[in-house]
Amino acid sequence: MLAYLVRSYSSSSTPTIQEAKHPEVLVFKNYTPLDLLPFDGNGHDASRGLAKNSFDLDMLTDPKESIDKLEDLSADEWESLREWEQHFASKYLLVELPDELQIKIFSELPLEDLLKSTVVCRKWNKLVFDGSLWSKINIIPFYKTIPTDYLLKLIKASSGFLKIANFRGCIQFNGHALRVLSEHCPNVQVMIMIGCRNLSAASITCFLQKAHQLRVLDVSGLDTVKNSTLAVNSLSRLEKINLSWCRNITGQGLIPLVTSCSSSLRYLKIDGCPQLDDATMETFGRHMPNLTHLSLAACTSLTDTGLLSFLSNQKTKITHLNLSSCARLTDATLRHLSQYTPHLTHLELSGCVLMTDQGFCYLSSRVKSLVHLDLEDLQQITGITVRAIANHQTDLQRFCLSNCTQISDDAITHLILHGVCHKLQHLELDNCTVTDEVLNTIAVFLQSQKRIQSESLLLTDSGISLFSQRERQINLKVLDCLNITETGVKNALAKASPMLTIKSFYSFQENTSATTLNTRQVGSVRGMNNTTHRQSGNNSTHTANNCIIL
Repeated sequence: MLAYLVRSYSSSSTPTIQEAKHPEVLVFKNYTPLDLLPFDGNGHDASRGLAKNSFDLDMLTDPKESIDKLEDLSADEWESLREWEQHFASKYLLVELPDELQIKIFSELPLEDLLKSTVVCRKWNKLVFDGSLWSKINIIPFYKTIPTDYLLKLIKASSGFLKIANFRGCIQFNGHALRVLSEHCPNVQVMIMIGCRNLSAASITCFLQKAHQLRVLDVSGLDTVKNSTLAVNSLSRLEKINLSWCRNITGQGLIPLVTSCSSSLRYLKIDGCPQLDDATMETFGRHMPNLTHLSLAACTSLTDTGLLSFLSNQKTKITHLNLSSCARLTDATLRHLSQYTPHLTHLELSGCVLMTDQGFCYLSSRVKSLVHLDLEDLQQITGITVRAIANHQTDLQRFCLSNCTQISDDAITHLILHGVCHKLQHLELDNCTVTDEVLNTIAVFLQSQKRIQSESLLLTDSGISLFSQRERQINLKVLDCLNITETGVKNALAKASPMLTIKSFYSFQENTSATTLNTRQVGSVRGMNNTTHRQSGNNSTHTANNCIIL
């Protein structure tokens, strides 16, 4: 409740304080009696206090009505009001609360409201910059507008309390600011600097040398990160590293960083890393015994032999693996995964164009723990791969076959009706040769599942189904499928919605039509009413749920 009151002071919609006719009194315009509760600690509220002082009784008939008649009071009533305001301010306004309690209230505010509170009064300006409020700094809501000097003030205020710092996209966060953070904030555990283009290599090195408590580091996309930047040995607690698309580092340059945190590192993302040779991969395998998440997407120098060098020296803890666009990998990699990654749950192989049905048949029968599988753009695979996966992957929830142009109705029908993938929720078939028959098959299947569940509820005395209590739902994506028609989409949705959702070309058409209709209606309403208010149409866009696992 107190935090809400603080927010009302700091927000742009606060009632204005306006000078009244009597020069000695300030009136809180637009407040209601309920806004001013409590009046004292004995059960008397503000409205009773006002009535006791003989104020306009009409004003008090509705405690939710704005206090807008105080300017008509007599001189004696003005004096009573002034005494009441002084009493209220001294006893109940937050400025008189102990500093510790005020800081506790501030800690409940969103960051934006917290910063707005600095302009309310000098005391709040001081308290807002108490270090205990700044264990986390997230600049994302105003990364474009926050000045550098304000950043420096926040950094210095947070000092040893700062644990999590997210400066994503903030170009005002420059090398000097990072050096100040290095000096004042020795306990940082999470540091995100994506898109901070004004950082220098020297300032990043300075930070890494002093960040002994660092557990998460994300500098993806920074060209200022070089091999020499990572030549530090003080990051023994690092658990998660994202160095994707840092174009000036090589696989060899990563070795000092990786070896310094070998026992703690669990997550490594180095998408687009050049010169990832076999020797480097072998070193990675020997120095990352506890790694569970590895993303090597677009590492075009990676070979089957290099991946084998890594896996054979690893202790088979990998659960999440992204090898998308590693175009040199073949079926040999799938055989290596079958042997060395028995606990694999998330596998992304989009763009590995040399892989075939033979490799996936071998993998599917040996690794049966897959939950997410992305095979986009693998145009050599056919329905044989889909059937192999359908027959073995009991935990599969997300399956991407987009742009696998040899996948037809028969394979998808087998996956849905005869496979063991009973947990499948998301299926992507963009640019496949499937037809409306697949949509109808899925819709009829979901209908039958719902009917079976309803019947099972009737058969049990307790009303509790012996089957899964949650209705089966499938999200289907069929963009750019030339054999899918608008009629097919509508018929399938009519049968199985909301259990079935379909993202297709026609979904976007419907959204566009709805938006156009809403816009026309708004224009018509504006013409009739001659108002300046504008209604917002329902222009919600579909979010692509790709199988991006890292």
